[in-house]
Amino acid sequence: MSNLLRLLVIVLLLTVTAALPNRAKAAPPSADTVSPATRVLQVQKKYQQLRSLEFDFAQTTQTGGRIKQGSGHATFYRSAKTTSDGAGIMRWNYSEPIAQIIINDGKELSVYTPQDKQLLVSPVQDLESDITYAIFTGTKGLLDEFAVSAADALFLLNTPPAALDAVLLIPREPHPQVKRIQLWLNADHTLHRLLMEDHFGALTELTFSQVRFNTLPANDPRLVRSLLQLDLAPGTEIIRQ
Repeated sequence: MSNLLRLLVIVLLLTVTAALPNRAKAAPPSADTVSPATRVLQVQKKYQQLRSLEFDFAQTTQTGGRIKQGSGHATFYRSAKTTSDGAGIMRWNYSEPIAQIIINDGKELSVYTPQDKQLLVSPVQDLESDITYAIFTGTKGLLDEFAVSAADALFLLNTPPAALDAVLLIPREPHPQVKRIQLWLNADHTLHRLLMEDHFGALTELTFSQVRFNTLPANDPRLVRSLLQLDLAPGTEIIRQ
């Protein structure tokens, strides 16, 4: 699993669609009249209040002219017993190209690959991806970490979704893994696609579908256990980094 992918599977959890507060007798501004920075702030307001999130994803990775496809299902869950300064549990279940489970509980990142009978466990604070996990859980601000501007129309991997607006994020401080990120959002500030580029030109794109937000039961200890559970195959090697 590449360092870029490890970072990417954390940051893309910006997908939230809770409604903004109503404004009496005022129509919502069009995307043309809202600055890219304001759009990013509107998204951030939503995911900071998120209790749960589920979605399916399709992934395309391009490295050195080679293209790989992947897909799976992801769940984010925040409860009274799993939160610490806004943290939560993020679980990614990859079904393609091979089965793989990635879990971030705010303290450790676990990557289990059944085919290889290998489990990698890394402290979150030692990972470059810690920055993006903190952003999603609301402990850091997107505008503090990224300079936001209008989209780069040439920064594409696949044809962008129709009728969506895009914004470009560039780390304010040089980041060892991320050169830039582009997000595609609809009028309700729902994230439908995310594209990241590293300093070697490798691209990783995720497209989200079947988004379900705040549908999981609140403060459910059984759900917490199931999200953290890994049924390791006999003989699995556990590597702590």
